[in-house]
Amino acid sequence: MLGTFLGLETAKRGLQTQQAAIETTAHNISNADTPGFTRQRIDLDATPALEVPGLTSPIAGQIGTGVQITKIERLRDDYLDTQYRQQNQYLGSWQAQQDALQKVSAILNEPSDTGLSAVMQNFWNAWDKLSANPNDLSARNVVVQSAVTVAQTLNQTANQLSDLQSDLQTNLSATVNQVNSYLTQIARLNQQIDAIQGDGKTPNDLLDQRDYLLDQLSNLTDLTVQTGSDGRIKLSIGGQVVLDDQTVTPDPTDSTKPLLQVTADTANPNYPLTIGVVSGKVQGLVQATKTVQAYQDNLDAFAHSLAENDVTVTLDGNWTLYGTSKTPVDITIGGTTYKAGDDLSSVPGIQIQRDASGKVVTATVPQGTQVTVKGVNGLLQMGYDRAGQPGQPLFTIATGASGSNITAANIAVNPAITNNVTKLAAGFTNTSGDGTLAMTVSSVKLAQVKFSDPSAPSATMPLTQGTLDGFLQAVVGQLGIQGQQANEQVSNQQALVHQIDQQRQSVGGVSINEEMSNLIQYQQAFNASAKVVQAVNDMLTTLINSVR
Repeated sequence: MLGTFLGLETAKRGLQTQQAAIETTAHNISNADTPGFTRQRIDLDATPALEVPGLTSPIAGQIGTGVQITKIERLRDDYLDTQYRQQNQYLGSWQAQQDALQKVSAILNEPSDTGLSAVMQNFWNAWDKLSANPNDLSARNVVVQSAVTVAQTLNQTANQLSDLQSDLQTNLSATVNQVNSYLTQIARLNQQIDAIQGDGKTPNDLLDQRDYLLDQLSNLTDLTVQTGSDGRIKLSIGGQVVLDDQTVTPDPTDSTKPLLQVTADTANPNYPLTIGVVSGKVQGLVQATKTVQAYQDNLDAFAHSLAENDVTVTLDGNWTLYGTSKTPVDITIGGTTYKAGDDLSSVPGIQIQRDASGKVVTATVPQGTQVTVKGVNGLLQMGYDRAGQPGQPLFTIATGASGSNITAANIAVNPAITNNVTKLAAGFTNTSGDGTLAMTVSSVKLAQVKFSDPSAPSATMPLTQGTLDGFLQAVVGQLGIQGQQANEQVSNQQALVHQIDQQRQSVGGVSINEEMSNLIQYQQAFNASAKVVQAVNDMLTTLINSVR
């Protein structure tokens, strides 16, 4: 015979179950706006039934004993989590590169009225005006001041790019530290999760916290998550295990340091990192640093080529050497290269004038001859200043600056010329009023120049030969293409990550309307169970009163 209190026990289980459902719903509603929270749902199952022998039949029957909660589970899709983290890696990488390219674009400031292109145009214009009146001190001063502006613009741009590189390095170090901080936090969470799961329970909120950290970590690096049959996880970055459940992998050479670090060891195959990270913000910052360095190399190549790299021009006047036929500079004429101090008497078309003793009085390379010299400096050393003295180089390495080659960071105008503008060479002869050299220098704007950076011989140039203006346009064009690509990739990845996140939210996100509907349902079921308790109580009261 069934127990008298079975109905009361069954109703009590109903009350407890619906109360748990209401509490779970309240928990969902309370965390509707909590980042990383996954909505929870109770799984219900009927409790084991009781065997009831039949009164007129040998076949036993069963009567239910109520309901029980089998578990409270998170509504989460592991596949969507994996997809989200994979795409979030690429988003982090492109966002870092996009930010750096935007800053490079702001530094170069091209095209604009104050950018390097405009400054160079003023430089060429100043030489053109000087060629018309080489004895005019104000015209000479304008040339010198425009050269100073060119040098200062190159210095400032180089310094800004250098500062940007330092910022990127600082950001890289901070991001790597953030990655290691996340790994440490996840290891601690794993310790708590393992303890609770060892008791046969499911720590949903702790799992949410861990998944949220994994989501954040995926934006920083190429994260791979492996989940074992026991529910424990193993994390890898760049193909190397960095976290095995509760253990953060240390550096094999120094157990006090994490495996992922920023290293100054250029021999490390993963330089500047100790792990070959292939995606995420960390990789994006590394790539951004290389990109900024590439533009620094381009700028150095421009400064070097302007000052002292091979430039081919056509002489706008007769280049005359006095008392010698030896060249004062390295020069190529008719395909033959002559070093400074070499005799030019064998050059086809050169006019040699000698005195009665056979001594060279003048050696003249005629107007229209095509020559190749070492930049603007080489041209000026072919000419003569206002006093008829041999010309001096216009650009030099700034006093106290490092480096043996002229770069954008160390280029400066020769102090001897800035202190005395009459020392600026303007003619190919020592004749007063000769402006043929100034006219030739102004034509360098359209001349063919070779571009290279002696400080970085392996650096890739957008142009290896062309005009100086063409080189700047190529640099700006390359920057525009890279910037557009980064913008498109960020836009695409944002849309993709958002789409996958929306799919995740449709599974695990909290819908207030849905939760309120569930709340009403659970409330009604709770009330019904309470009425069963009341009915059973009335029955028991009647029974007890009837036997008094």
